[in-house]
Amino acid sequence: MSTAFSRRFQLVVDQLAKGNKKHFAELTGKSASHIYKICRGMSRPSMAYLQELYNEYKVDLTWLLTGEHSEGAQVAGTPKNSDLVFAPMFDVQASAGMGSDVVAEDVEDYFAFNKSFLSRQLNVSGDELVFVTISGDSMLPTLHDGDRVLVDMSQKLVNHEGLYLLQSESGLMAKRLSDHQGSLRVVSDNPEFENRTIEASARDANPIAGKIVWCARIV
Repeated sequence: MSTAFSRRFQLVVDQLAKGNKKHFAELTGKSASHIYKICRGMSRPSMAYLQELYNEYKVDLTWLLTGEHSEGAQVAGTPKNSDLVFAPMFDVQASAGMGSDVVAEDVEDYFAFNKSFLSRQLNVSGDELVFVTISGDSMLPTLHDGDRVLVDMSQKLVNHEGLYLLQSESGLMAKRLSDHQGSLRVVSDNPEFENRTIEASARDANPIAGKIVWCARIV
């Protein structure tokens, strides 16, 4: 799974090689597989390699390692405006139907949000936000097939009824959830689909991935 460091590293790849990991590997003298692993959070580069990135491309290592900009520094692949938060779009689908297996977790793109918008309008921070794509029509008219939803992965408890991503045996699903004395009510907004209840004893086998807080749709 992507980490904060790997997401910042991906931004460097985006800036220096237009997101092409193979080209970035060639530019910086590493194998493409190694760059893929770094971008996916499966590996960390050596300090010697990071120093080369600074020497050759003036990448701000303070920002890359900590997320904080050095005073006066220009960071390859990162916005100058520290008020922006970048939410990664994962190459996964959340089924609004019978469930969809997660087969890949590559980052397809990044979406920028202003921190004040996230706090004021959505009441979330930018620390654990990700985008996934909705597949299926069981959540119509609320969510449509192809919608991209912003998920706050820090919200894994159902304190109030809302839209969540649920990991079930059949895959990742977008559903309306509510807690009923420990049991979890799983509702499809589309009345053509059946609702169900996950008993308290089975909730550990059906973990909540996060809460859906925003939706983007092509009109």
